[in-house]
Amino acid sequence: MKHAAYAREFTESRIEDEPILGTVLVMPDGRIQPLTLMQRIRLMFGLTDAKSLETHYRKLARV
Repeated sequence: MKHAAYAREFTESRIEDEPILGTVLVMPDGRIQPLTLMQRIRLMFGLTDAKSLETHYRKLARV
């Protein structure tokens, strides 16, 4: 049962409301990514989620 102690806790990205920035994506590493108007609209209609937005911003960071 020792291997259970080595399991890394995974933190998921999440959508939050910040008083100054408005709707933002909070990345697992703690970074806060402000969302564009189009992304906010897509969230409102359920066309995207935090995981999809996280993937999008990770791809942009690699370029």
